[in-house]
Amino acid sequence: MKHTLPILLAMATASAAFADTLTHSVGFSHGFDGEVVTFQKFDTLGGARKLTGMSLSYEQSISIGFHLESNGYTAVASGDWFLDIAYNSLHQFGLIDNDPNPPFIGPGAAYEGGITGDLGISDGYNGGGPDTHFGSVETGVFTFDAWWDRTDAFGRDMLETFTGTGSLDTYFSGYSEMFGGWINDPNWVVDPNNPPDGPFNPWEDPYYGFFVTLDSLIQSGTITVTYEYVVPAPATALLGLFGVLATSRRRRS
Repeated sequence: MKHTLPILLAMATASAAFADTLTHSVGFSHGFDGEVVTFQKFDTLGGARKLTGMSLSYEQSISIGFHLESNGYTAVASGDWFLDIAYNSLHQFGLIDNDPNPPFIGPGAAYEGGITGDLGISDGYNGGGPDTHFGSVETGVFTFDAWWDRTDAFGRDMLETFTGTGSLDTYFSGYSEMFGGWINDPNWVVDPNNPPDGPFNPWEDPYYGFFVTLDSLIQSGTITVTYEYVVPAPATALLGLFGVLATSRRRRS
């Protein structure tokens, strides 16, 4: 029995010594079309180590430029109308061409509500003038963190997706949403026989209403991936060796 405690301590030390992490970072910067972001996969080295958990940390900012235009024949004041703008990012871990159903998450969003301002009488042209309100939605720098292990189906799917040799091409993009309307409706009368000039894209009404254009989007930053892994083979071999030594010593006593 005097050999039991040293053997157990050696076994615990052997198991703990083979847990470790790997970390690397990739940069990104895209507009409305999104981009392909490439990660280095976790290489098992032929089964010598196993991925047990992973995390992704997004340090990022989102900026949206927009302009809103009135097509009305009277001026409206700030507070007569409102506009809400949102952008929701989506990161798809794989390309549809390679995987018809890759896992994905939404790592952050930008939102501003209650946008309003003074709008003059429509000048009949799109893109500027007294009838136009320019603005932006800015998040500043923020961080989104996510972590997975093998305790649920999505976590196992993520770990399997990031395991292998070589690189993993992912698709990072998003989608925008807008909502708005009148607080004090000017009740403009539509004359279908005399529509206003200009290449307008109607938001509410084909003749008199609001027309919103999202001019730009920049989502940029750095993604840091951390792989958590164990190396079971050396620990197993040591455990077997300690077992043999323990048996040998018991027989000699």
